[in-house]
Amino acid sequence: MYLKGLIHRELGEGLTEKELASAVGVSVRTLEKILADKAPEDPLIWEQFAKYFRMDADFLRSGTLKRTGAVFELSGRGPGASISQMRKVPVVSWGQIDKMVTGKDPLRLIHAEQMLETDVSGPRTFALHVKDDSMQPLFSEGEIIFVNPDLEWKPEDYVIADSRDGRQESVLLRQVKRIGNECMLHPLNRKYENLPLTKRDRVWGKVVRLRKNL
Repeated sequence: MYLKGLIHRELGEGLTEKELASAVGVSVRTLEKILADKAPEDPLIWEQFAKYFRMDADFLRSGTLKRTGAVFELSGRGPGASISQMRKVPVVSWGQIDKMVTGKDPLRLIHAEQMLETDVSGPRTFALHVKDDSMQPLFSEGEIIFVNPDLEWKPEDYVIADSRDGRQESVLLRQVKRIGNECMLHPLNRKYENLPLTKRDRVWGKVVRLRKNL
């Protein structure tokens, strides 16, 4: 059970069972049952844990989201939308993203690692390999994400952003979260910190699909 592993991680970082239960909003007995491999039956308990771990409740409970095969749709097509035809999109490196988004003829400017067949729409859609563990558990290192630079993004979307905070690794995969009056670049992995999304930052594109390694 994935939830049990998350609880062990929190306890391993120094929280007591009482402190963790209080932070989540459940009883210590509930924690003890989960640690004994007894999954909660009350969906409200799953919602409480999902809120604490800042992730989707369905994914937390089952380890899966609505998907076809090993593909996770992160951007719904919407009612009445047509299904795109299969075509090939480039898998680029993280250092090539700016040329892919700003270049007039990006496929002539870059050497793609490979071409992937997909039905993801968007004339400038490209693919990337997830480069680190900052977005675990949903995105794991090495998995493939598809990015559409022409779609508008909003809070709760996953994006590729160039964060100008002085760090060497500035191009990030993050979820946009609205916290108070600010939009933050939010990592799902609690080892990493939220970063403010400022006017100096640039969102290169919206992540529309995840191809997981199962």
